[in-house]
Amino acid sequence: MTQSRHGFTLPEVCVALTIFLVGTTALLGGWNFFNCEVADERMRLDEFYDALGTMESLITNRPNCADSLSIRLTRVPGSSHLAWAVVASEHYSLKRLVRCR
Repeated sequence: MTQSRHGFTLPEVCVALTIFLVGTTALLGGWNFFNCEVADERMRLDEFYDALGTMESLITNRPNCADSLSIRLTRVPGSSHLAWAVVASEHYSLKRLVRCR
């Protein structure tokens, strides 16, 4: 008499669940890495925009010819109203020739 078996055995179910869990863990690890990279990129972009905004504000508001907390000014020899402005942050350094008071 032949007996028909329907369904899966316990070892087959355990192997399938193990493969599923390993795959899910790998996907979640990749997703976490991706999210960290996106957050780091956004942080760097915000930092760049802050440095750029500081540099652009030097055009509209002429600074004194002295260093400040976020801006380093180096006077151009022979000109009392021109200076090289350097705005530096952790990852970026922007340099521009500006007029000062």
